[in-house]
Amino acid sequence: MHSIEERDDVMMNGPYTMNNRPIIIRQWKEGFDFEDKILRTIPLWVKFPKLPLSYWSNKALSKIGSGLGKPLYVDACTTMTDRVVYARVLIEMDITRPLPGSIKLCDPTRKKIDQIVQYDWKPQYCQECCQLGHSCKEQQKQHNEEGQQRINNQKPKQ
Repeated sequence: MHSIEERDDVMMNGPYTMNNRPIIIRQWKEGFDFEDKILRTIPLWVKFPKLPLSYWSNKALSKIGSGLGKPLYVDACTTMTDRVVYARVLIEMDITRPLPGSIKLCDPTRKKIDQIVQYDWKPQYCQECCQLGHSCKEQQKQHNEEGQQRINNQKPKQ
């Protein structure tokens, strides 16, 4: 970047994604340490399949998204109702907690529906070491299974 204005322009025009996965951009600060930074919230594209059309306004989608995190954007197809199979919203979510598979909605007539929530990408978050991208439990389980397979393959055949 050649100026603070360029940096701010890049920071404010996000969030950015590649293959529907977020590219996290943070302002660089003196003394920044990758190891100390625990990433808690990231933007995720969330789909609401078969969402009733009465919930497709920006206000309604914002309220629904607020039940999951901080709504950022509604995708163009949802805004223009070009695709009515599902609504899609970019929501900044806390990935240190399990991502819900559904959310309860209530319409003006007090009718309640259980709305399915789908994710374009579900990040893997390790509760043990507080890092994004792996699970220490899964790695340990896989390591134990590989060790057991080696032991079974080395047993003499009778």
